[in-house]
Amino acid sequence: MELSNYVKQILNIYNYYDGAIIMDRKGIIEYYYNSRKDINTLTNEETRGKSLFTIYPDLERENSSMFEVVRTGKPLLNQYQKLINYRNETYEALFSTFPIYIENQIAGCIEVFLYLEEREEHLNIFIMNSKTTGTREPYLLRDIVSVSAPMEQLKERIIQASRTKSTVLIYGETGTGKELVAQALHANSSRGGKRFLSQNCAAIPENLLESILFGTVKGGFTNAENHMGLFEAASGGTLFLDEVNSMDLAVQAKLLRVLEEKKVTRIGSTKEIPVDVRIIAAMNESPKECVQNGTLREDLYYRLRVVQLDLPPLRERKEDIVPLIEHYIDFFNRTMQRQIKGVSSELMAAFCQYTWPGNVRELRNMIESGFNLCEGDVIDMEDIDINVLAAAGEQYDEKCLPINSLKARMQRFERYILQEALTQCGSITDTAACLGISRQTLSAKMKSLEIADICRGEE
Repeated sequence: MELSNYVKQILNIYNYYDGAIIMDRKGIIEYYYNSRKDINTLTNEETRGKSLFTIYPDLERENSSMFEVVRTGKPLLNQYQKLINYRNETYEALFSTFPIYIENQIAGCIEVFLYLEEREEHLNIFIMNSKTTGTREPYLLRDIVSVSAPMEQLKERIIQASRTKSTVLIYGETGTGKELVAQALHANSSRGGKRFLSQNCAAIPENLLESILFGTVKGGFTNAENHMGLFEAASGGTLFLDEVNSMDLAVQAKLLRVLEEKKVTRIGSTKEIPVDVRIIAAMNESPKECVQNGTLREDLYYRLRVVQLDLPPLRERKEDIVPLIEHYIDFFNRTMQRQIKGVSSELMAAFCQYTWPGNVRELRNMIESGFNLCEGDVIDMEDIDINVLAAAGEQYDEKCLPINSLKARMQRFERYILQEALTQCGSITDTAACLGISRQTLSAKMKSLEIADICRGEE
């Protein structure tokens, strides 16, 4: 079945939008709908069957919302983008992107968009009026893959915090999974069946963010219309505000007032509208440092951090590397229709040494890279960006090995020790003497552990 068959039923739901693009998992456009030829002259006839990157030459896989949705299977809502098509037509829009599943496999995605004109007359967020973040249910607590003590303690705190309506502040480096924690908090709470809306405050221009959060009334400014904001749309549920410290201080003051009074006033109106919303905020910089450098109001900080959840970086919980790798291998096997068994021992050792500045997101992307380059059924060093792994330290951290398999843990650690000794000693004979075992025993272990002869030579 062609993906374009989904167009009518989707556009009937999102009929306030200016256009839509359907793309298959390989990046080929199957349908292009555009109702505003005065802004963007592209048509379905000229775009269908072409690569997304042909139509938008400035796009890359790394910054394409459509490829991110195909990779992750997670929808993206109200993402601001500035695009330049191959005719050099430039326009800004709010995009919401959803995966399309056929027989439990990601077949592609659809992206609906609303142009943002200079007068900002199309500022509504109709796509948000659904009960979940998209076609999938919010993440649950069991979706947080971990075995380490810090993460298990975090899960306990999530359970405790989910029993209340208090605001929560999540602090963690980029890529640690702050939205995953926020969704788990929501799903485990009494609001779990209601809406969970998410907004990255750094992804929207300052002059738009206030309208998106609080809404507008007709006549409030030039060409303004009656549109509800996120606080109204999320009433009864949860609103997740990521990178809240990127907000303008004046908008932070309005946010503080809404938190205190439980009422919102649309831009251009004097009428106060009661809202019942649980706020979960997040930031990737130290909250206290943000207060000190003036990017976060101190009074808002204390109002948000009724409960504070700190996500440890991956380098501080290396025990989670193996279960995360297994999780993403299973995920990409399903979404990319592969049969990858795992990663090689050498690559596992490198992963354990690496400091992971991009945290879990970087690990996932590295596994995905391996899936794209691996020709066999095991991802090896040559399938990964060696320049990245060159930053790994010299010591092998055995903490990241699976704690549920003593035999596997001992074999991998033994393999590392033998490889290090062979490299340093230079010959099998000297290595055996150094380790206090016979040459025959060493040769047998090398064979059973599949260690290549890396010595410089024998006497």
